[in-house]
Amino acid sequence: MKERNIWNATRSLLVVFNYEDEDQLNGYRKSLDKMLNDSNVDRLIIVVNIDKEVDKNTLPPHFLIYYNSPNDYSFWGKLKDIQLESELKRDYDVLIWFGNVDRPVFKEVKSALCKRKILVNEHNDHFDLQLNAESTEPAEMLNFVINTLEKITIYE
Repeated sequence: MKERNIWNATRSLLVVFNYEDEDQLNGYRKSLDKMLNDSNVDRLIIVVNIDKEVDKNTLPPHFLIYYNSPNDYSFWGKLKDIQLESELKRDYDVLIWFGNVDRPVFKEVKSALCKRKILVNEHNDHFDLQLNAESTEPAEMLNFVINTLEKITIYE
């Protein structure tokens, strides 16, 4: 059996974080781009939770990012974004969720098939690993998560 760590074994990644402002969004985008250039990840989906007051059309479009708002759900709680819904039905090696999970999309993400579920700077029993980063800066949190995942050996 070959020894590998979680990060090097990750081919598909689902990242979720809560939008605060454009600087924070750009920080995540730049950090994720840099991180992915040095990784084995070949499929990435990013879900950005926005408040209903935020206009999606004012946010920079990106083919890997799905902006998710409480307005994206029907009265009965069904996700209206068919493309995001189909992405969440795919399998992922790793889910990394940054911050509070008290968002409508959490129900959808919970049903996604993820081998490993990581939560950063929050607590919830649904996740396999809960990490507390000392920083709230996107680059520092991502580096912390990757460094931690590189230290965890897996046997498959």
